[in-house]
Formats: sequence, structure tokens, C-alpha cells
Amino acid sequence: MLYRFIGTLVACGGLIGTGAAGAQQPAAGPRPTPSLQKIRDTQVVTIANRPDALPFAYLDDNKQPIGYGIDICRELVRVMERDFKRALRISFVEVNAKTRFDVVNSGKADMECGTTINDPVRRKIAAYSMPYFFSGPRYLVKSGSGIRGIQDLAGKRIVIVPGTNSVPLLQNRIDGGVLQKTVLVEAKTYDDATTVIERGEADAFATIDVLLAAQRAKSKNPAGLEIVGSFLVLEPVALVLRKDDPEYRRYIDRQLATLMLDGTVARLYDKWFLQPIPPKNITLEMPMSSALRDQLRWPTDRVGDEVTK
Repeated sequence: MLYRFIGTLVACGGLIGTGAAGAQQPAAGPRPTPSLQKIRDTQVVTIANRPDALPFAYLDDNKQPIGYGIDICRELVRVMERDFKRALRISFVEVNAKTRFDVVNSGKADMECGTTINDPVRRKIAAYSMPYFFSGPRYLVKSGSGIRGIQDLAGKRIVIVPGTNSVPLLQNRIDGGVLQKTVLVEAKTYDDATTVIERGEADAFATIDVLLAAQRAKSKNPAGLEIVGSFLVLEPVALVLRKDDPEYRRYIDRQLATLMLDGTVARLYDKWFLQPIPPKNITLEMPMSSALRDQLRWPTDRVGDEVTK
């Protein structure tokens, strides 16, 4: 795999340099209160959470947010409490693929802890932490469908969730003639998209592979579904932060790098990707990728390039 390296390199708890996101200029007009100051003053950290992005951010049986991304954000709040020398309350605000950026940029949330891909288009509207996962879109299909990759999807129906990263990637291939007569079918949630495949109303569900693994694992008949195809693109998953607050972004990166170096992120990965997880005790059985292993050893800010199809 190929990666583009940008900006920050972190070692032993400190950032060397500031990175591209740290150099962003403030937006015109009045700005919300800087995030760190707001958190100190209110003693509240507001986390934007997805309700359906298992295992990163979803709801337990009591409708409380849980997941790999949620746990990482909780660890960051714990570090803030140590640094600010005061207890902090966590408040959650539910978002979806379309609303997450506006909620964070408006200051209604201090971070989003779902499955957001850091790509060039999205960097125009939001800032990101360093990545804590690497993934990319593949396809969930019925077992025995004969679909093995993008080359088999011409003329097929592909279900997508609006606002997710696979949508423009697939639309580009439709517009460019790679996927002739292919139709994109919208579903509101990942669960709805999986149901569409199970019912045979579409041929493939496209989104990042980890979410597909979660959908397959929690389906009524996991053996009846399979994940196929090469990555459309391999990219980093990161926390969404406010675009015009580089001081806060640098602070989050320093603390996140420390959590990587001290083994906290590796422990959380084991908890959510290799062990049974609530509410149904499913196991994703996803070993850590080489890209993430490198990230935990040498925390850095990087962006995935498209890989050969």
C-alpha cells in the first residue's frame, strides 16, 4: 500500500511541527469560543456520536453510546481531566453522516467519534486528528452471488448510505464509464442497507470494510453474506474536529499520540475487534492491519492514496 505523509510526526508525547490542519487560517466572521477554553469554562465535553456505526460508535441496550471511537474519546476526556485538574462531564449529541461536520464546526460538539474518513474533499470542511484506524470501501454481497470485485458490478444495483465516502468514489466510476448502467440505491442506515442485500433488492452494499464486517457479524445469517473486492481507496479514520481551532487540534494529537504509545489504543482495539462485543456478543475477528500497527509505533498524520483496483 502507498501512503502520503503530511504534517505532524509525534514522538514520546510531543508534536514535532504543526501539520497541514494546524496551519489552517481562521474562517471569516465571528468564531466560536476556542474549544479548550470552552471545555475549561463549562467543564463539559460534548461528543458527537453515530448511533449505527458498530464497532466505532453505536448504542447499547440502554441506548447509551459505546464503541471503539467512543472509548478513545472517553480516554481523551480522562486526559483532559488530568491536565485541567478538574472533573469533566461528557455530553453526547447524536449525528449522522450528513450532519456530523456542521455539528462540530458550529461548536455544538467538541469532537466526533464515529467512522469518518479523512480525505482531501472533507479536509476542506473539517479538521481531523491523526488517524486511529485505516479502512476503505469494499462490498457486502450474498454468498454465491458471483460478485468478486468492482469489475462484476457493471449493470448492478449498489446500495449506499448518503454522506459516506463510497458515494463519490462509485459515482466517479459510473461517470467515467467503469460501471456502465450501474445504479446507486440509497438507504438511510447501515442496517437498512444490509436488509436491502438480504432481501435481494440490490446486488452489493458499499462502505468501509469494518462496518461491513460488523453488519455481517450481527446479521441473522452471517454465512449468507460475504465481503468481497479490493479497497476502492485505503484511507485513515480520524476524529472530526473544528476546522478553525488549530490549538485544539494540536492538543488532541499530542494526547492521542500518547495513548498510542502507552498501549491504550492497542488495548481498545483488542476489546472491540477481537473480543465479543455488546449487545449480542458478536466477534468481528479483524486482526490489526500493518498500517495501524505502524501508526501505534510511530504516531503520525497521514492520508491513504488510492490503491490499484
